[in-house]
Amino acid sequence: MRGGYDSRMDTVPSVDAVAHAFSEPVAGLEPGVLLHRSRHADTVRGRWHGLEVVAKRVREDIADDDERLGAGHGILREGLLLRRIDHPSIVRVVDIVHQPATLVLELVPGKSMRDELKLRRRMPAVEAARVGAQLADALDHLHRRWILHRDVKPANIIYDGYRAVLIDFHLAKEPGAMRGGAGTRLFAAPEQVQGGHVTTAADIWGLGTVLYRAVSGRLPFHADTGHPQLTTRPVPVLGRLATARYGGDLERAEQDLPSDFAMLIDRMLSFDPDRRPTADEVAGQLATMVDDDVLAS
Repeated sequence: MRGGYDSRMDTVPSVDAVAHAFSEPVAGLEPGVLLHRSRHADTVRGRWHGLEVVAKRVREDIADDDERLGAGHGILREGLLLRRIDHPSIVRVVDIVHQPATLVLELVPGKSMRDELKLRRRMPAVEAARVGAQLADALDHLHRRWILHRDVKPANIIYDGYRAVLIDFHLAKEPGAMRGGAGTRLFAAPEQVQGGHVTTAADIWGLGTVLYRAVSGRLPFHADTGHPQLTTRPVPVLGRLATARYGGDLERAEQDLPSDFAMLIDRMLSFDPDRRPTADEVAGQLATMVDDDVLAS
């Protein structure tokens, strides 16, 4: 992870956790445990005027002045973008310090979806739909403000069993022409990998991959090397679930994952961005499925 904070922030630090202090203090910040070190930033759990928070600032061991300046601008840019947003499923900014560049974020309870799915392997359809509805609503909130997240994946979702929160906005930008390669290899939309004109549909692909993983216990492709989204099409999620759990028995798989939910996930993973549903459509369909009690619990 290169921005925001990761799943280690929301658990009690282990005995191996690294205490961290900045040689150039930030007024009001009492840094505690180092949660994550990326190429350009250190992320710590600490206290901001007594409030438990997560703070991200430029690594102090970056020697190149231009590199430090660019990293600081990136942190400030992320904070200013997040200040435009107010949604229960998007991490909130507590404060922004300009010198030294520091982003102070709320401490979200729970663990990352990546860790949750490692522990549980998969989620019941009704729970996955609730999570998906929250995240789709968050994406709709972003997309209406012409913001593309560009890195929707389990590691960037904090979940406490009730509330799902999208984090890590260091890649977020306006839709439009982009260079290829941004995002996380197995969760990035094909058009993100290739580069060119990238729309909000790229985030729908990311969320579709998250939901596919949540309900099936697998990713959409048999291959996990290179960029399989460019060379193959996703395996239909019901077929993937049937193969993974029920020896190929589709009827048994449908008892776990109703066909309407499965078809929605498959549409979210359409190779053609124009064929994917919008975030608003995904949120509405998933909320209706949950409210109508049509999903297995």
